[in-house]
Amino acid sequence: MKAFRTIFYSLFLTLLATLLMTSCNNTSNKDQKANQAAADTVKKEVTLSPENKSLLYQFPTPFEVTMMLQKAKAGFIFNITNPPANVTKYSTGKAKALNLGVYSADLAYAATYNYTDETNKFMSCTSKLASDLGIAGIYDPTLVDKVKKFNNNKDSLVGLVTKIFNQTNDFLSKNNRNQVAVLVAAGTFVEGLYLAASLNQVAADNKSISTVIFKQKDNLDKLVNLLTAYNTDSEINPVGVEVSKLKAIYTNYGLEEDKKLPQQKATEIGDLTQSVRDSFIK
Repeated sequence: MKAFRTIFYSLFLTLLATLLMTSCNNTSNKDQKANQAAADTVKKEVTLSPENKSLLYQFPTPFEVTMMLQKAKAGFIFNITNPPANVTKYSTGKAKALNLGVYSADLAYAATYNYTDETNKFMSCTSKLASDLGIAGIYDPTLVDKVKKFNNNKDSLVGLVTKIFNQTNDFLSKNNRNQVAVLVAAGTFVEGLYLAASLNQVAADNKSISTVIFKQKDNLDKLVNLLTAYNTDSEINPVGVEVSKLKAIYTNYGLEEDKKLPQQKATEIGDLTQSVRDSFIK
């Protein structure tokens, strides 16, 4: 009888161990599947073609537009820029990257016209957003002092800001942050075009500023091509949809180089550009 109890107890322990192992394996399999499902939801960086990557990191700085605006004798109007106070409301990575681009264009606008106080305000905005995005080491604490030092020296101020743009691009390129880079490029381009379209509406003779807008067609086409590479990305695809709306500027309003644009057409282009820009800064 004692021997029977011993055998029965041994069998019971064996069965219990088997059940426990099966349960653990099932739990482990479930955990692995759950982890895999979570991993599958993480966005994978799109591999850009060499041509597109080269295009992305050679995209013109916002100074291309602002310098042309100054040459066209357009004025500086602080109220049309993105208010610096807005910087605190951008909480997502997408919003931060887009508005790093927007504020970069505003920064270039202020620097081009040698408005040092405004340059410092936009420098603060771009510094915060770059830091939030992990773009380290670009904006150091001495920059504000350097801007003050360059007061009344536009060339030095523009050189400093250009260096910041180039260093930001280098950082993003070396760290394969293409998604951030394309959003920054979109924000920069749209804000620059918006500034030109806004100034075009108030110009006494808008022939020169209309030409500035006209000359951005090639850059718009390049940006749309870049955004198309991300058309399966749920974050970037809506940006591409918005930017593509700007193609109408070059097909629907009779915009031509060295030709004055009727006020109604200038207003319609301004409204369209502002609509796209507002989707970035809201």
